[in-house]
Amino acid sequence: MRTQIKRLDPSGMGEAIKGCPQQITHILDTYTGWAPRKSVDTPQQILYLGMGGSAIGGDLVRVWIERISTVPMVVVRGYTVPRWVGAGTLVLASSYSGDTEETLSATKQAAAQGGRVVAVASGGQLARLCQAEGWDFVQIPGGLQPRAAIGYSLAAVALVLVGFRVLPQSVLDELAAGARLMASEGERWGDPDQPENEPLEAARLIGKRLPVIYGAASTTEALALRLRGQLAENSKLFASHHILPEQNHNEIVGLAERIKDPGDALVIWLTDADDHPRIKLRQDLSARLMGTKEQPRSAPPVECTLAGSGESLIQRNLTLLHKIDWLSYYAALLHNHDPSDIEILTKLKNEMKPD
Repeated sequence: MRTQIKRLDPSGMGEAIKGCPQQITHILDTYTGWAPRKSVDTPQQILYLGMGGSAIGGDLVRVWIERISTVPMVVVRGYTVPRWVGAGTLVLASSYSGDTEETLSATKQAAAQGGRVVAVASGGQLARLCQAEGWDFVQIPGGLQPRAAIGYSLAAVALVLVGFRVLPQSVLDELAAGARLMASEGERWGDPDQPENEPLEAARLIGKRLPVIYGAASTTEALALRLRGQLAENSKLFASHHILPEQNHNEIVGLAERIKDPGDALVIWLTDADDHPRIKLRQDLSARLMGTKEQPRSAPPVECTLAGSGESLIQRNLTLLHKIDWLSYYAALLHNHDPSDIEILTKLKNEMKPD
């Protein structure tokens, strides 16, 4: 495996994944006590704007907000914003490069409708727009691919929401504790020679199977999307994802027909200690009814369960995030791919540029 790493990872995606905990602590240390330049009341609602790797931080924070705060939050991936955006709306615009055209378009529209804009970026047009308009801006270090900068963007967003009194200071303490757990677990996960390396073992299970990822509403739903995206970009693997309990109302029918053979699909369950007890029951029943628990003992496993570690949902979300990022990294190497290569995305962006 180390030979594969040297050959297939010249850009150092493995090192970037390993550095995610340090990204979190860097932001927390750099922006200790951050507050908006103009004092404002707690917002009535939050609109989060982002695409790809810059949007996942918003997805995670939204789940945390639902448990802690009474302020609703919506994540928008696109060019336009809802009509309800106005003077009482905190608009969080996240673009790692600062040049994501969808986010720039939506940010301008949200501002025109009266939203209070705060941006997170490494620079680019978004940084210049903030300077010109006098908007609050949290600058994060550049030099990475957006999906590899999740620690920076996630911590920055949480910091802003604490500054606007949407989240309590204790959330930043949870982030710091989660980063320490990530670093500790990452020492093992980042070493392919370590026995019982869970992300590596899960990556080996994929083989030629279709990864089918299931998260749970209100706990791991954002991480199911994260794993799907990481398998696409890092591993160059097409995967699907869905959320329980919604999956039980539609997709289970089609998937039960699809996985007649152990080689067809690998079902990856993302679970958490805070999952609703009925969701746990649904997972067990779904596995049995879809056939994943009825394979002959000699057949290869067709499911695996991944969970985070820690005393709180935030800590467990962070460690599970780290685990699935390592999974996607090893899956790339096992499928003989450079985890940093995104040639088709680069071509698409170039084609989208105006003449």
